[in-house]
Formats: sequence, C-alpha cells, structure tokens
Amino acid sequence: MMKTPFTLSPIKSSLWLTLFISSVTQANSTIPTPLPPIGLGFEQTVPVPKVGYPLPVIQNGANNSKGNLKYNIEQNPIATLLIGMNQIWTNGLKGWQNDANSNGPSSFANQAIVNPKIWQENITYVIKATQQRTEKQAIAAYLDDQRSKNYSVIDGYGPLTQAYVTASGAYTDIDQPTVKDIVSNAHYYAKNNDDIKFAGKRNAPLGSVYQLVYDFREVAPASTSASKYIYSTPRPWRMDKTGGIHYLGTAPYSCVQQNGTVHSDWLIDQYQSEVKVVPGLMCSRRHHESSVVANNQENRRKDGAYPSGHTNAGYLAVMAYAYALPQRYSEMLTRASQLGESRIQAGMHSPVDVIGGRIHALAVATYALSQRHIQADAQRAYNDSQSYFGQQAYAAGQFLYYFAHNKVLHPHGLILGDKVNTHVFDNNKFANHEAMKALYRSRLTYGFSQTGKLHQGPVVPAGAELLLATRQPYLSPAQRRAVLATTEVPSGYPILDQSNGWGRLDLVTAADGYGAFNGDVTVNMDANKGAFNAHDWWRNSISGKGKLTKQGCGILTLTGNSQYHGGTIIDNGVLEAASAHALGKGDLYLKNGILDVTSKGALKVANYTQLNGATKIDMDKDTSQIQASGNVVIIGGTLALDLSHFQPKAGKGYVLIEGRQLQGQFETISSPLPVRLQYTDNKLIATFQ
Repeated sequence: MMKTPFTLSPIKSSLWLTLFISSVTQANSTIPTPLPPIGLGFEQTVPVPKVGYPLPVIQNGANNSKGNLKYNIEQNPIATLLIGMNQIWTNGLKGWQNDANSNGPSSFANQAIVNPKIWQENITYVIKATQQRTEKQAIAAYLDDQRSKNYSVIDGYGPLTQAYVTASGAYTDIDQPTVKDIVSNAHYYAKNNDDIKFAGKRNAPLGSVYQLVYDFREVAPASTSASKYIYSTPRPWRMDKTGGIHYLGTAPYSCVQQNGTVHSDWLIDQYQSEVKVVPGLMCSRRHHESSVVANNQENRRKDGAYPSGHTNAGYLAVMAYAYALPQRYSEMLTRASQLGESRIQAGMHSPVDVIGGRIHALAVATYALSQRHIQADAQRAYNDSQSYFGQQAYAAGQFLYYFAHNKVLHPHGLILGDKVNTHVFDNNKFANHEAMKALYRSRLTYGFSQTGKLHQGPVVPAGAELLLATRQPYLSPAQRRAVLATTEVPSGYPILDQSNGWGRLDLVTAADGYGAFNGDVTVNMDANKGAFNAHDWWRNSISGKGKLTKQGCGILTLTGNSQYHGGTIIDNGVLEAASAHALGKGDLYLKNGILDVTSKGALKVANYTQLNGATKIDMDKDTSQIQASGNVVIIGGTLALDLSHFQPKAGKGYVLIEGRQLQGQFETISSPLPVRLQYTDNKLIATFQ
C-alpha cells in the first residue's frame, strides 16, 4: 500500500530558533516528582449478549435465504431482530409468522394496532414529511427509488464521487424525466433498475470494491422479502391519519412510459390517506396481480412495508463503500440514512420501515464480514481504495483524509434545465460534521417516545465490531466493542430494544471514538500503516473514570468537551488537544512524544507533568494557554511555540502555563521569534522581543 506523505511531528525544526533561557524566579518549595495517573487499572470489556437460537446472526444468518427456514421467525435470526414490530402492529393471523410464504397473508381481518401512540407518531411523521416536501426532496426521493441503490449512494463519497464512478465502472441507465414528470405527472412511469451490474465491473481499477458490494448484496443473505412477508405491515399510503386502514376499493389507473407505452388496465388500491406520494412515483405503487388477488380486494399480500428493502439495499452498499474508503465512513452512513429518509418523503415507507431496514442491513453486513472469503475481499477493497485514492492525494500534496473532504467549488445540481440529472456527482453533502452526526443519530429513533424500559445497559451484538475494522484499525476488536457500547442510543425506544443491540448502534458517533472511558484505554497508532493509523480524530465528549494512554507514532486529535477523570499519559507520538476540555478533568503526564495544544481557550488539566518529549502550543489571544488546577512539574523536554495564528506584541508578557505551583524548566525552547521565559512560583510567562 502506498504511504501517504505525512509529517508526524507538528514541530518543523527549520522554522524554530533554539534559545538559552534564564530562569527569573523559582518556587521555594520542592514538589515530589509526580507518579503517572492510576486510572481504573482495567480495560472495559463488553460481553457478547446471551441469546438463544436462531441468534446470533453471525452463526445462523444464512437461514435468511434458506428454503422455508427464512419464513419462520423462530428459525430466521434476522427476522427475529425485527420482532419489536409485534409490539406496535400485527396482522393478527395466528401462526403466520412461523410459516409465512411468498404469497403473503390471505386475510388482514384481524390486523391490530398494538401501540397506538407509536403507530400514530409513525404515520404523523410521514404525513408531515410528504406534505412539506420540497421540489428537490421530491427529485432526490424519486432518484433513490428508481436508480440502483448500489449506484445511488455513491455520492456519499462527496468530492471523490465522480472519480470513484470512473474507477469502478458504476453507471445508471434509468430514463431521464423532466422536473414536471416527477413533481406533477401522476401518470408518469419510468424504467428503473437495481441490478448489481450498476455497481461496476470486476476488471475495473476499483473492481475489488464492486466485488465487496456484490458480496454484501448478492452473496450474503441480504433480501428483506422473508421479513416483509412475516410482518406484512401496510405502506403509509394505505393508512389514514391514525394509522388505520380505510380501503375504498380498487380503481383502474393508467400509466404512460417515456417511449409512449400506455398501461391502461392496471388496478391499484384506493384508500383514505393524507400521505402525499411523489407524483412521479404514483405508478410505482403495487398494482394488482390477477393470479394472487382478484378485483375488489386489497392487494397487500405481497406488499409488506417492514422492513424497507430500499433502505436495506442502500445501507448494504454503503457499508461496502465505507469499509473500503473509511475516510468517508460517516458521510457514507449518513447517505444511507438519507436514502431511508427519502423513502419516507416519497410516501412509500414510514420511520418504522426505515429503522427495520437499517437493522436488517447492519446484521447482514456483519454476517458477511464474518465469512472468511468475504473478509478477504473486504481487505482487498480497502487496500486498493487506499492505494488508488492515496496516489491522487499524494499528487495533490494532501493527506488522504483531507483530500476526501476537499470542497467542491462548482458541484452539478439535481436539475439540468427542465430535466433531472440522473447521475451522481461530486458534492459537499454532509460537510458540517457535527450537523451530520446529529442528523444521523436523530434518524436512529425518529423521535419516537421512549415507551420501553429506560436506563438499560448497552448491548453490542456478536461481531458488530467488524463494522468499525477499517475506521479504527488501531483499536483491538475488544476496544471497538467498547466504542460501540459507549456511543449507542439509550434504551426505551420501540423496535430498538428488541433488536439484540443492532438497532441501538450509532456507527457515526462510534466513528468519532469513545463516548466514555469506563475502563483504561491504551491507543497504539502506527503511522507507517497509513490511513487512520497515522492520524485520527476523536470528536466525542468523553466521560468516565478511566485514563487514556497514547502510544505509537501516530497522531490522535481530541476535540470534545470531555469530563473523564482518569488522567492522560503520552508515551509516544502526538496527542493533539483541540479543545479546552479535550483531556477531561484528570492529570496530564507527558513521558515522551508530543502534546500539541491547538485549543481555542486555555487547555484545562488537573496536574501537569512533563518528564520528556515536547509540548507544542499553538498560541492565541487567551490570557493563558494551559491552566492546571493543581501543580505544574517540568522535569525536562521541549517547549515549542507556534505563532501561525497569533502575532505577539514585543515586550508584552504572555502566560503559557499556570497552576497552583510551578517547578522545573524546559531543556530547550523553540520559537519563530526571540523569546525570554520567566518561571515564577505558579506561572510560565513568555515575553517576545
């Protein structure tokens, strides 16, 4: 794999002057050399939940595609994960879920709303989303409905979208509609596609990524059909404003294709409903098949809504793309959630359907990655993507992560004149990381009331850590399980609580590192391995009583408003504190390596101890740069001052470090300007000449 150019140390020696410093004053008392933070003395371990057959998915996931096993909820582990629907709505057909079939239930006479509150919240969301839908949202929903999901979600690659399309051979050939066809022509009927061929070609430069998409969607037991038949829930356009069914009979409906072909003999069910289906998708509603349902009867038997098949397909493709190029991991996951949201805005699905589709896909993707041959394909896809885009980043003089987040100056749009752009294009979607993160998390629950038991512990299903393998390659599987446990959605939400943990996983928040140190955490990053081994960002606000130990030559940047108490040890590499409370409320203990202070506002710590290594301060106009509530002990090492973002006034004193007491001094000082340091009883003050 090509190594992306990267300067490990943020201290560029050619820019600094090493000066002799005279100490002005020193504390009279002697502070004993502090010991390193103790922390908790153990690492957090997250046990695999105890389950009964047909779980866990990684052992029995194949049942989702096996004969009659897939139609039996007691045999199909993936359908079992979705069982929370039975606490919201049921078709009321006794024994059906143990022997469902591809023709669907013969009767819905006993259908029942089990949880009216949640069911009402569910349909209300759809009504609001479809009635307030914008023109662009309608177009996006149409495209996500009609295009191959393998192709449609590629734009989660942002500025690398078109480069990936070229390198993979991915394409679409759907009819190009006009804007009016989508937003106002309720009789428009277009050719659609979802074949695997639209994901690309095996012999393309990035054919290995195509292969991984193929594995997830075609080799793995990926279909939602069995679960759709088992639960047989209604689509939102069949429901009234309370979620009830008011069937008005069938009616002929004519649909006209772009080539002039007219379908005038279709029969489509009519209902009392306030859901507004995108006009251009009205002809995509299921019409009657005379071999299954006769005239004047509902055509619901094979049209189950839960879980959403499009959402499942989108997430599966996204998990392949995110695994191969984790530099766009969070954006890709959010793109999958956007496809799910588009299914709601289209009027074709409701939030519970989308939640079910996500759970289904994450379980299938994990099962796929647990298979040895697919894991080998996944590693090839990762290696090839890092090499292919790494070379482009190298040519641009950028680290691949930054290259994958370049701003697109002139992105194409969804609308070309009076027509719709059916192709994916380079874009700046999800450029605001925190907004993206909040959006993704909101779609895990869709704002449903927490009607279940609150304050239950985290549940991380067997194998789920595989989903973060390339995003956090420097963590062990056990550590990735801890990351998932400390970032997941709280308990109490419908469907999620019954999903054996799958529904509570928040992969976008997990991609930003730990949510809590419930044990001591040692991070060993080898920059020579490239990608996130070289540099990663933990953006969560971290709580807990554990300590953090940074090892290895890579860079770890902390940006959160953290509260962890166990302390921080730097053994090697770089630990960047990019916020005032990045290092929590414990002691800082710099044994070796580099502390890089880039926070806006003074970095807060308890006790500050430096034995060796370097403290680099990116100075700003704050009254002080590092504030210790306890003692500051400097036994040796380097202090490096970065003035890239600050112009000091000559002769003015600036507080660099302050604490209750200060003892010792740095061995060497690096500064782009001549500087004199004054060590007082409790402060280190810099005066520039």
